[in-house]
Amino acid sequence: MEENKTPRPINPINRPAPAAGSRVVKPVSPPPPQKPAQPARPNLPPKGTTTPPPLKPPVGQPGAGNPATKRVAVQQPRPTSQTASKGVPSAPKPKAKEPVSESRFSKAEMPIRASEKFTVDEELDESRLRPTGLSLSIKYAIFTALIVAIALCLLVFFAQQAVQKEVDYEINKAGIRLVKVLSALDMSYWKEIAQRGEGSIDPLSLLDIKSAEGDKRQVTEPTILNLVIVEKRDKEEIPLCGMNTKAGQITLRDYRDLLITDENIDIKEGKYFESLTSRMVRTRMFTKEIRDKDRLVQGKVILFLSATQIDEVLNKLLIAFLFPALISVMIGGVVGFVMAKHITKPVKDLMYDMQVVSGGDLDHQSSVKTSDEVGVLAKTFNIMTKSLKVAHQKEVETKALERELNIAREIQYNLLPKEIPALAGYDISAHYKPCYEVSGDYYDLIQIDDNNLGVIVADISGKGIPASMIMTMTRSLVRIESEHNLSPANILTKVNRILARDVRRGMFVTALYYILNIPTGTIKVASAGHNPLLVWRSAQRKYELIHPNGLALGFDRGPMFEKLVQEQTLQLNAQDRLVSYTDGVTEAMNAKTEEFGATRFYNIATQSDKQESSQFINVVMKALQDYKGNAPQHDDITIVSIRRT
Repeated sequence: MEENKTPRPINPINRPAPAAGSRVVKPVSPPPPQKPAQPARPNLPPKGTTTPPPLKPPVGQPGAGNPATKRVAVQQPRPTSQTASKGVPSAPKPKAKEPVSESRFSKAEMPIRASEKFTVDEELDESRLRPTGLSLSIKYAIFTALIVAIALCLLVFFAQQAVQKEVDYEINKAGIRLVKVLSALDMSYWKEIAQRGEGSIDPLSLLDIKSAEGDKRQVTEPTILNLVIVEKRDKEEIPLCGMNTKAGQITLRDYRDLLITDENIDIKEGKYFESLTSRMVRTRMFTKEIRDKDRLVQGKVILFLSATQIDEVLNKLLIAFLFPALISVMIGGVVGFVMAKHITKPVKDLMYDMQVVSGGDLDHQSSVKTSDEVGVLAKTFNIMTKSLKVAHQKEVETKALERELNIAREIQYNLLPKEIPALAGYDISAHYKPCYEVSGDYYDLIQIDDNNLGVIVADISGKGIPASMIMTMTRSLVRIESEHNLSPANILTKVNRILARDVRRGMFVTALYYILNIPTGTIKVASAGHNPLLVWRSAQRKYELIHPNGLALGFDRGPMFEKLVQEQTLQLNAQDRLVSYTDGVTEAMNAKTEEFGATRFYNIATQSDKQESSQFINVVMKALQDYKGNAPQHDDITIVSIRRT
């Protein structure tokens, strides 16, 4: 058989076959030592705050050396089932275990008290909580100034549109009035003026002589750049008279059509060359036909009015608005900044409150009392702080309980056999796997004398700490009563007398106790309501179930237990195997809550009759794991196997 290089498990009892006539003592691997958790970084109070320092625990309590450090005890892993095959050398004998005491644990494992403040993972600095960009006050001021500037721009734009429309209307009104008056004069009148040689005259000056309405026109026109009377001859248009009748002075460049009025006055706007300034100016041209009595076109009046006053008015408007606009923007920015300071002050106060709480002061409450959303946020923050304090206290209690459970678990492991007697002619192995941190299962191997070995497997009702306490009591009583006592029934009877008086009603212990006479292989067995003892008969190729009558320990305080308990004797021959176990084996459940069952367990014992005890236990545990799958462990598991070689 090849050597199995698998390392030895935690706290199982395994033994390779010893040499004939030899007596060796093989140690059992102790549970792995606990490693202290790394303490959290110390909590530094933020600069500029008045946060009180964390409270120190009283002198002598764990953790007094470093009150600002959060301590977490490392949870010890549960034992696994791995056993060494025949031929693997025994593990070295472990050092004697130290008694469980506070001194064995580092400060990082000490439980924190409810009075201690919790810490954060990183140091807090006030500069880290200071905004790195623009503050809300400055942002709000800029935003307000932008709103005011945009509003003023819109106001100026619409004012420009209104003023421009009004100026356009006035220019058009003046031009339309003039051309209507001049076009009302008969064309013969203008021909007469031209024949006199008065072509280069201002036609407006002639309004004193004759008017379409019989009176002098009193009008205030914009600057008149030119006014020309044109006669229509066949298909040609000939200037008769006007202010400037040169051909180049009666044209408009880059013009655009504005409108044609109901009186058939054509209005255009473009650029006109002004001879006095020798520059192109913005101009509007008004054209009106001159008709005779028969409504025939005789000529037309062309009027050029300067439109530069539109730009002048708009520029004056911009200048008039510029200074008030700047003042308004500045006032808006200042008002926005002041309002923002008032609005953001509760937010800054809330930021300070968060800094204090994050530093560890869970008693701190926010002083913000506004009735707006920030006030609601402050109330929620206060509720959160109270809830965080309660949660922290529960966490402290949970950590302390976890540490105590770890200590209880270590104590319970110390109560299990630290080493197994390696008996010549016998192959002994055991496996113990708790369901929780502490277990209600218990087994023990008691060397009564040189010729007798007591073996007990027990299962306490319930789980957790109460069951582990009853387990401790039962172990102590069994060990005391087993001294120089070779009657399993008598031992269980004496244990029951004491245990029944002390356990709470409803709690009990099932146990199977047998004594092996090493030289002869004789077995005396008694049961206290426990699972039967499985005996594999190698010669007959079958198994037997030894199940003596008996009542559970602690169930009855006297006569009934003593009356029912029985003791049975059997012989263990060569290659025969004894298997004692708890119901965690047969009642293991899969995801469908279906039990593994005793039949499967008995079949495994039948198929593994030639295997060593450690290999047999490995097969059983693998079958349980395969059957259970991803389902949680339902109950504590304990198996003890003795095979006579």
